[in-house]
Amino acid sequence: MNSKVAYDQEYFDALYALNQGDPWHYEQRWYEQRKRQICLAVLPRLQFDSAIEIGCSNGIFSQELAQRTATLMCLDANETAIQLARQRLHAYPHVQVLQRIVPDHLPQQKFQLIVISEILYYLDPAALQQVLAWLHTALEPGGCILSCHWRAPIAGFSLNGEEVHRQLKAQLKYKHNLSVQDSDFLVDLWLNSAQSVAELEGLK
Repeated sequence: MNSKVAYDQEYFDALYALNQGDPWHYEQRWYEQRKRQICLAVLPRLQFDSAIEIGCSNGIFSQELAQRTATLMCLDANETAIQLARQRLHAYPHVQVLQRIVPDHLPQQKFQLIVISEILYYLDPAALQQVLAWLHTALEPGGCILSCHWRAPIAGFSLNGEEVHRQLKAQLKYKHNLSVQDSDFLVDLWLNSAQSVAELEGLK
C-alpha cells in the first residue's frame, strides 16, 4: 500500500483539533515529560552534529533536541503539527521543519542522530519495511538511532509498539546498545559504533 494512501489525514486533523494542538498533552502530562527525559538521558553524546526527528508533532521534543544538535531536521505529515512546530522552533535557526509523508519523502543524506518516536505503529507493515531499509543507509559512522513507542494497541492500526520494536531489533544491523522496558513504553538505542560512552570519553 502506498503510504500516501495509508496516511489518514482526517484522523490526524481530528487529533490536532483537540487541546489546542496538543492532543497527547505533551506539555501537561508528567508521563510525557518523564519519557522525554529518559530518551534524552540514554543518548550516548551530549551534542550531535546532525540529527533528524521523524514524526516531530508540535515540536515539544524537537525543542529539547535542538539544544543538543548543530543541525536538526524535523519531519511530520500533518499541516497543523508543522505549523505548531515552526512556531515553537522559530528561535532555532539551525532547525528545519518540513512537512513530509514517511516513508515516501525521507531525505537522502546521513545523520549522526536519528530519532523515531511514537510514529512507526501508524504505518502499514510495507511502509515500516521501507523505513527499516532507509535506516540502513541514513546513519553516519559513530551515529545512533533512538526509538520510543507506546506499548498498548492503537485502535484502527495494524502495528503496535511491541511489534515495531521487535522488528527493529530483528532487522537493524547496527549494535543494539540499550533497552528501556517501561510498563507503558519502550525505548531502544542502536549505535553505528563499537565504542561505549566511557570509551568515547577515554575512561577505558
